[in-house]
Amino acid sequence: MIRRLAALGAVPAIAALGVAVTAPAGAATATRTVHHVNRQAMIRNIARIHPATSGTPYGTCKLVVPSTIRLTSDFEGDPSDMPSLTGGCVLHGVVTASWYAGGDNVSDAAYTVLFDTDIIDESENLDYVGVMTWKGRFAFDDQGHTYTQNAPVTTVKVGSWAGLQTSRSGSKVTINTRAVRYAYSLDMNIPWASETGVIQYRAKGGSTWTDLKAFTTNSAGATSYSYTSSATRDYRAVYTEQPYIFGTTSPTSQR
Repeated sequence: MIRRLAALGAVPAIAALGVAVTAPAGAATATRTVHHVNRQAMIRNIARIHPATSGTPYGTCKLVVPSTIRLTSDFEGDPSDMPSLTGGCVLHGVVTASWYAGGDNVSDAAYTVLFDTDIIDESENLDYVGVMTWKGRFAFDDQGHTYTQNAPVTTVKVGSWAGLQTSRSGSKVTINTRAVRYAYSLDMNIPWASETGVIQYRAKGGSTWTDLKAFTTNSAGATSYSYTSSATRDYRAVYTEQPYIFGTTSPTSQR
């Protein structure tokens, strides 16, 4: 199914997590609209414009795409993450080029992009997660020159978010943390159950984090830990990255 794409990460409003949920480092706030096209229309476009030319490549044509894509229920990202072209091909008039990724051929690819100097078609099937290599379909200019194409790699995983709360009673400190992840089949965020991670602390004003307690979340995506310490410390929870889910780190809480 077709959904929205987040190249850097979006932050959902999840009040139940307690302390404010964090965005990934470098998360942007601008938005862009992805132009989804019918897969058959994309193939017809490719068949229509592909030239019957051959010979020594005239130079290179490089696709610039995000190295990481976070799948979320809403898209919030930097417009500069729109696929673009670079290399010698952009210096030679009108350039037509296409790449695909996440499939053995263009007809079953999860992602396809088609340029005619500027991007004219971008198709995304966001059911796909994993590491994908972009494969060049063709690249040529209006003079009939062909170009070699690069093969950038993009990692596609679903996003996750975490919250953390702390409390103190005398020297007893209690840390509560909870995480959710995006479920693309449901198009919603769900508790990140059975996820592993570690609670960490650092001295007040310090910069070095120390592992305090490893954990596995319950069915609600939550865990709680209490211990005795009279020192004032910062606490956070670090959730492990999984094959199809990006890890996340909670905000810090001082207690």
